[in-house]
Amino acid sequence: MEQLRSKLEEVIIYLKPYLPIANSHVVNFITHNFWETIIPNDIREEIDSKGTEFVFANFWSENQIPDPLTQFVSSSKLNVLNSYPSSCYMQLDDAYNLLQSWGYKPNNKSLNLKEFMAAKKMHEVEVMAKLVANFSTYAGTNIIVDIGGGKGYLSSLLALAYNFNVLGIDSQSINSEGAKNRTIKFEKYWQSIKKKSNNFPKEKITLPIIKEKLNTYEEYYEKYSRKSAVLGNTYKQVTEYVTENTNIAQLVQTEFKINNEEEFSLIGLHTCGSLATTCLKLFTEPKNNLRLLVNVGCCYHLIEEEFTNDPFWDDIEIALNKNESYGFPVSNCLKDKKFKLGRDARMCASQSPEKIFNSKDIINPTKPLFYRALLQVYLTQELGHENISRCHVGRLAHKCLTFNEYVHKAVKRLQLNIEIDNEKINAFYDKYLIEYERLKVFFILKQALAPVIEGLIIMDRLLYLHEQGINEAFVAKLFDPLLSPRNHAIIALKKN
Repeated sequence: MEQLRSKLEEVIIYLKPYLPIANSHVVNFITHNFWETIIPNDIREEIDSKGTEFVFANFWSENQIPDPLTQFVSSSKLNVLNSYPSSCYMQLDDAYNLLQSWGYKPNNKSLNLKEFMAAKKMHEVEVMAKLVANFSTYAGTNIIVDIGGGKGYLSSLLALAYNFNVLGIDSQSINSEGAKNRTIKFEKYWQSIKKKSNNFPKEKITLPIIKEKLNTYEEYYEKYSRKSAVLGNTYKQVTEYVTENTNIAQLVQTEFKINNEEEFSLIGLHTCGSLATTCLKLFTEPKNNLRLLVNVGCCYHLIEEEFTNDPFWDDIEIALNKNESYGFPVSNCLKDKKFKLGRDARMCASQSPEKIFNSKDIINPTKPLFYRALLQVYLTQELGHENISRCHVGRLAHKCLTFNEYVHKAVKRLQLNIEIDNEKINAFYDKYLIEYERLKVFFILKQALAPVIEGLIIMDRLLYLHEQGINEAFVAKLFDPLLSPRNHAIIALKKN
């Protein structure tokens, strides 16, 4: 725990001077003159003297010559997740090796999901289901609670392929009902997988072939006089808005009619915002009878911070933090420092830098950003500062070949009474083209900071578990970051 706390403090020292970059919204890049006010002096001077073309040619080169931009990115990499102590952060194979060191031989059978869902979801569900199944078997938990189960892919796979009892909990009834319908389809698909695979015993396939579309699982029952093998039996759904005060054990005991001493696993695949930390708090509460936690968080921008006055939440009618339950920070270490990030910094943490740095493509991701930043300058000149704070145009730039076309569509979407002069717009674009080159640099800096901030958020959660006396807790990289940017799971086990 001391090593983790020490590394977190080191990351905070590194990050604090650069938080103004992370908290600067690209929309205001030109209007607020970010180039002069927040870009580090050495980087700005290098770009101004040598030009972006020269600097980026070196940046994307396999044989980089150290300069301020490459050094900034390199120093950021010293503070991402894989820089934390090896006992706190590990690769997926290391997590399985840890299981083996505990005397358990992991089940390595492949499910070979290929057709039923999108490539990203297939990858996430297959990897996480296998991990959860192995750790749950070691922990001796036969019941798994899936928080924010959504479409039910993970839950149904755990029930069908690994024979666990699963309770899916989602706050929206439409998701719970949708999960039931998809499970029917998935069960039919799963039978075909079993038939083709050598990893499962052969058995007669009794599920009927469904040629027509059925709207609900009740229609399926009525049409074929057959109930699903798992729905209502080993896989059940509950519609419940989960808070840290939710009695998980009571929900499970009600649904599965078990005694009040049996223990469970608590999982969540991409739990949104502060729901991830809610899961941690549920796990530490003894009354919930939870033995294992596997949680992959996402949507950091939706976290409620304790020490940040966030005007974003002023637009929400029902205050999400009315009970003063915050999602960041949660560890005493960061609470004592009253450490804060800010919403734009948390939004920055949700970026996908691996995709950018892997593709070496700076044009496609930054052109829309430049169009929006330049539109902000145009609207400020036409309307004045006081009238443009809430101008939201959405993802228009991808549909536009030129900035001129973008302005026309944006003004129409915003329902503004502006007379557009095409020649003026074209001249306006040419005048600010230098800002596009500068914005590319700003974009790279934010991409470099993204994994630093994400790592800080995740490790704050891990330290919280250690502070609660849960020693067998660590972070593991589960997914391919090019397929699934939010790819880190917190795994925790209460060992006897």
